[in-house]
Amino acid sequence: MAANTALLFLHQEGIFYKLYNQQAMLFTENIKTLQIKVKFIKAVTQTVYSCGFPASIIADVKKQLTARGGMINESEKLLTVANLNWEKQSDYSQWCEHQKPQEVPVGQKSATGLTSIEKQIIGFQVMRKTPMDAMNFIIGLQEELQQRQ
Repeated sequence: MAANTALLFLHQEGIFYKLYNQQAMLFTENIKTLQIKVKFIKAVTQTVYSCGFPASIIADVKKQLTARGGMINESEKLLTVANLNWEKQSDYSQWCEHQKPQEVPVGQKSATGLTSIEKQIIGFQVMRKTPMDAMNFIIGLQEELQQRQ
């Protein structure tokens, strides 16, 4: 069953807003490019795709959402946006496949001679990132290493 793409749910979790699955795809394709985290959740036996951003930029995000026709409704921990008109909507299943990292065991070199962690570090453009982006990047690398142990 396809999700209603005219609705967007931004979950406030601490000092961040997070989006999940198809909502993460739509947001990152149309509003703000964010790093997608891919994690298999045993409790629901499925892979969950998520992204997030600091609550400090929510005013700018709201402006972008209302510019796309969005009607915002805020509750304590959830920001719901209705009537959105997305410029871009990829095929969700293809998008998911693109998000999955190529598995290279920790310490094992890929065809280019670098591990996946090394490739991510090299590709991370720290001079174009905020301190929060850098912190989230390091946390993501740590989570990836922990999952592989």
